[in-house]
Amino acid sequence: MHLKKFALLAAALVLTAPLSAETHVTPALSPENTPAWDSLNAIILLTEIEKAFDTRFDYTEAMNIKTFADVVALVSSKGFDPYA
Repeated sequence: MHLKKFALLAAALVLTAPLSAETHVTPALSPENTPAWDSLNAIILLTEIEKAFDTRFDYTEAMNIKTFADVVALVSSKGFDPYA
């Protein structure tokens, strides 16, 4: 799945950002600037990413995610091209 499409879907479903507002999904997207990004939604977001890329994240990897840029880096570290 293309990261841009996934990011918009994740933002809409998990973080409640409007689908049409791509500017809401930026590398700087984080719990500090996204009120809906709480602990429960973080788990849901990670689960959806795992499903979308058919991979698993360990505890340390999950806990190191602070921004959407970290999500992109983590997906890349698993051998996926998030921009493909």
